[in-house]
Amino acid sequence: MPEMNVWDRMAAEYAKLGVSANYHPMGLLRPKLHEGIVHSRMLEAMPDGAAIKTAGLVTCRQRPGTAKGFVFLTLEDEYGLTNVILRPGLYDAERSVIRTSPFLVVRGRLQQKDGTTNVLADALLPLEVTGVTPKSHDFG
Repeated sequence: MPEMNVWDRMAAEYAKLGVSANYHPMGLLRPKLHEGIVHSRMLEAMPDGAAIKTAGLVTCRQRPGTAKGFVFLTLEDEYGLTNVILRPGLYDAERSVIRTSPFLVVRGRLQQKDGTTNVLADALLPLEVTGVTPKSHDFG
């Protein structure tokens, strides 16, 4: 059998363990991203209201019945987690992408409030990845 490449090893670890001890998919994808896409560790140092682009593995999708149509995503990259808030109109326009893409690039405004950092999304794109990808915890 041919030797597995780094992505395949990472995907196999996620498939068996739900995590990889050696690789994070975003760490492997980051060199292919535009340099203007910031990672989660940088967000806390940026000013409230800053226009940003970030990307990550969607680890959780939530649409609480009490949130008046707002959707909440958690993106994970090789440095940590990013909270993303989607307004109802953006969710309606991009529903398929939001529900099915394991990796997203999100453009929006940074919200620094009460010690919490959020990205208020105004656009998003799927980050195209070939091969097996980790699964998220979804609202169904």
